[in-house]
Amino acid sequence: MRHSATTLAILILLAVGALPSLAAEPPATGPAGIPQKQAPAAAPSPLDNALPAQGDLRFRVDVAATDVSVGRPFTVTFDVAYPQGARVYFPETPVVAPLILVKATRETSGVLGEGTGEKHTLTLLPVRVGAAVVPPIEVPYVSASGEAKSATTPEVRVQVGSTLGNEAAPELAAAGAAVPVRVRNTPLVWTLAGLGIALITAVLTILGYRRFKAWSDARRPPPPPRPAHEAAFERLAEIEAMGLVESGEFQRLALLVSEVLREFLGATFGFSGVDLTTWELLRILEGRDMRRLSRPELEDFLSLCDLIKFAKYVPSVEDAQGLVRRARDAVERATALPGEAAAATVRGEG
Repeated sequence: MRHSATTLAILILLAVGALPSLAAEPPATGPAGIPQKQAPAAAPSPLDNALPAQGDLRFRVDVAATDVSVGRPFTVTFDVAYPQGARVYFPETPVVAPLILVKATRETSGVLGEGTGEKHTLTLLPVRVGAAVVPPIEVPYVSASGEAKSATTPEVRVQVGSTLGNEAAPELAAAGAAVPVRVRNTPLVWTLAGLGIALITAVLTILGYRRFKAWSDARRPPPPPRPAHEAAFERLAEIEAMGLVESGEFQRLALLVSEVLREFLGATFGFSGVDLTTWELLRILEGRDMRRLSRPELEDFLSLCDLIKFAKYVPSVEDAQGLVRRARDAVERATALPGEAAAATVRGEG
């Protein structure tokens, strides 16, 4: 009896162990009894790993950096999911101190085909060594039913390391190759510019002065004409200094002296005396006021000069020497100048 009970117990245990295998469905078989592959399990939803929902919003945070160091930007991405019809207003410049916000981007996409989602990526720059915390960011939104609400992102903590290999005793790296550097010499540039402006100003000033002087000279009234008697006295002094009497050039002497007297009379009374004959000249002078110069005296002097010039009359030395004196005396009488004053003018004393 004892052996029969033991055998019965063993059989019962074997039957219980076989029940699960009997309950399992046999694998599906295809044609010719070939087992088919089972369909893969559905992929997990992006919201499966999200943090607990805050109202209608769900947040998932991703820090895209394994080694955060001072001066090296890294990104933090906030993946926001919400039902279709809701409108989310994620801040454009959220507060991330003590980190520095370098850039913020937004990307909108559908989630599960029914809801809506958007992704906000913040590029942050650490400036201090140690633990840095991105504080929760308040995100206002309007639900599908039109109710205004708000949610906050989770707090993000990162550990910021140093870029120095040995913070206790930092050392400078070895100097590299020399690099040429161009530096603008501002004082030199301003100095050259000032000199150029001064040179241009000087040139323009000189040109302007020359133009003004030419314009002024063109409009300046001419000097008053020289008195005829002064020119006659000066010319007679030059003829006397030529020594024509000593050289015996009586004909030339008579020609020059008569021309001086004729030019004086023409300039005084307004006609060209050089181109006229003696008779024509005396005719023009008829009735003119010749001051103390008498017409017979003038006619006698011009006739003597004509004899010497055209008739080749040879005068005595005394007569030749008297030609200059008589011409000077005729000029004095025609201008009514005292003898002493005229002599002083000839000598250059007046």
